[in-house]
Formats: sequence, C-alpha cells, structure tokens
Amino acid sequence: MGDEVTLTGTVEMTVRAEPLFNLVRNYTNALRFLVHEILRDPSKYGRWRYVKKSRRIKWEQDIKKIHEFYETLKHRFNLPPKFAIGCEREASMIAKSVINNENNGENKCAIKSYRARCDYQSYSIKFEGDKCYLRLQGLGEFEVNGFNKKWLDKYKDWKFGDLIMKIQGKVIKLYVTLKKAVEIANPSEKAVAIDMNFSEIVVGNDKTEARFRTPLWRIMHIKKNHIEKTQKKYNKQWLHVKGIRKAISKWWSRINGITNDFVKQVSRRIVLTVKEQGYNTIVLEDLNGLKEEQAKLKKPWRERFTFFAYRKLQDWIEWQAKKEGLAVVYVNPKNSSKTCPKCKSLNTKFENRTLVCKNCGFTLDRDSVAVRNLVNKWLDVLGCAV
Repeated sequence: MGDEVTLTGTVEMTVRAEPLFNLVRNYTNALRFLVHEILRDPSKYGRWRYVKKSRRIKWEQDIKKIHEFYETLKHRFNLPPKFAIGCEREASMIAKSVINNENNGENKCAIKSYRARCDYQSYSIKFEGDKCYLRLQGLGEFEVNGFNKKWLDKYKDWKFGDLIMKIQGKVIKLYVTLKKAVEIANPSEKAVAIDMNFSEIVVGNDKTEARFRTPLWRIMHIKKNHIEKTQKKYNKQWLHVKGIRKAISKWWSRINGITNDFVKQVSRRIVLTVKEQGYNTIVLEDLNGLKEEQAKLKKPWRERFTFFAYRKLQDWIEWQAKKEGLAVVYVNPKNSSKTCPKCKSLNTKFENRTLVCKNCGFTLDRDSVAVRNLVNKWLDVLGCAV
C-alpha cells in the first residue's frame, strides 16, 4: 500500500431545543462582531508577510491578540468556553480569507446564516436503543431526530470531528463530521480511465468497459420547461412575487438534489466496479482550464457543462476511491477522443460519434477511444505504454 490519507465524511441530523437556538444565534452574532473588529484594524490582530510562492504580501492572524476577546465572547454573548475559543478561531480564518482576497478591496464580509461550530472535544453523541442523543459541554443533553442506524455500521471505525449547527426554519440541522485514516494503493499500470459526457459516463480500458447514464437531460428539461417558462410567462414581475420566486426556488432545489444524489451514487458504483474487476488505479481528466474553455462556448453548451458538475463528480470519485484503497491520477485529456488508440494518428474523422482512423482504418465509439487513450497517457507517464 501507499501513503496514508485522512477521509472526511458528514452525517446530517436535526434537533429541536430552544437552548440550542439561543446558542447558535449568540455564536453567529459573536462571530459577526469579532470578524468586524479584526477587519477594522488587521495590523492590530496579525502581521503582514511576503510569500515567495505567490509573490504576494499576505496577512497572518495572531491568535494571542485575538484571544483578548475571550471574556467579551463569554459574557457579552453568553458563549460557553469551548464555543468562545471556537468562535475566535473561525473568526480569524474568515478574516484572513477576506483580507487576502484581492477581489475584495473594501474588506467586506457578510455572515448571513445562523450557524455555530464546535470541535470534537465539546460534544459527544450516544445511542440508547432506537434513540440518539447529542451532549454539549455546559449545555446538557438533547434528543436528535433523523438518525439512521445504517450510519452505525457505515462509520463505526470513524472518529468524530467538528460539529456544525445551522438554523433552518423551526429546526436546527446538525452536520457531524467524521474522519478516518486510510491507506491508498500506489498508482500502477493496473488502471482504468473515466470519460464523462452529457449522456453517460464510460469507465474502462482496452479490455473492459462499463457505462453509467447521467440525469443531464432530465435536469435540462426541468430548467427549460419549468424555470425558464415561468420566468418568460411573468417577464420580470416574477422577481417581485414571493409565490413565484418560491416555486422557482423549489425547482432549483430539485435540480441540486438530482445532481447531488447522482454524483454520490454513481461515484460509489464506479469505484466498486473498478475494485471488483481487480484494478487499483483510476485515471481522471485534468480539468484545469476548463472554465476558460467553457466561456468560449455557446450558451446551450455552457449550461450543459455547468449542470453536469464535472468537478463535483471527480471529487466524489476520488473520495470513494480513497475509501476503498484505490489510487486516483490525473492526465491531460487533450485530443483523447480524437487520437487513434491503435496507430496514435490524429488523421481521424467522426461518423455519428464513431471515430474512424483515415490512417489505419481503426473504428470505435469515441467514448471507448477516450478511455483507452487516457489509460495510454498514464502508461506513458509510468514508462510502460503499450
């Protein structure tokens, strides 16, 4: 096996308890106050230094200086000690990102949602029969809803990380972070590649192949036949009508739900398929520069790229692969679907998504061509190309 990496997973639950509502509101107000104070005079709570790598002058927080607000956070905002310390750390990180953001010249920061964060030492979760309880240091114990017993088996070897509490309507959403150290395999020639297009995802090499359908056309149908039609019907009036805005928001939520469910489920199926077939390396396309290329496309194609969520799918595939002990590598995808995998010639043409090589007469579906060429590019890196 190769290097050890730490995986992070999240479990979502809900709780109804007035003390927690007060805690979350107080924490958010304290966070806003502290971020504002740091941004008002960054030099007082940190230092500026030159970073050679980026050739930029960056601000770096001084935790000791920020810790001077500890008593204020405890007494003015009524925060328990652990939450006050957590608020200091989070405020310093938010301020750092705002100050070092070159596009934010006025150092403005708006914290809109009510949420609180605490580390693994500040809370614990216990199970009694069919019930689940959250215990917060200094606040007591609260019954949790929406707990799924499957999580006990899925995350039984995982350690608890940070807990995020977020007010959503009349409930508080709990996002429990779990962490686990896993070993991943060293990348090898036992590899398959993944080619993604709008209608399906192709996984394979010159010996094996599997295809998975995507929900892109369903998503585009919802956008064109529900969201766009509603917006055109009411012109710009829909912006000022709460009911119409709410309906459009629901359709967008549905699109996000479809996308998130798809990337989570298909990434798991892909990784298990690769593992069952005896491979230990997954070759993905290096998508750096995709945004710049996407901007040159016509609107319909730009939309398809946006809704397909290439990057999100790759992130989930990599996460699932690490969880199963597989390696993930990235290669430049340039001309991967245009090059003949047999004679390496670019003298090719397409006939209904089928590549025809004018040089040697080789014929194959362009997606199958792409996965073969991606694997070959990885084998070139290893120095064992066929």
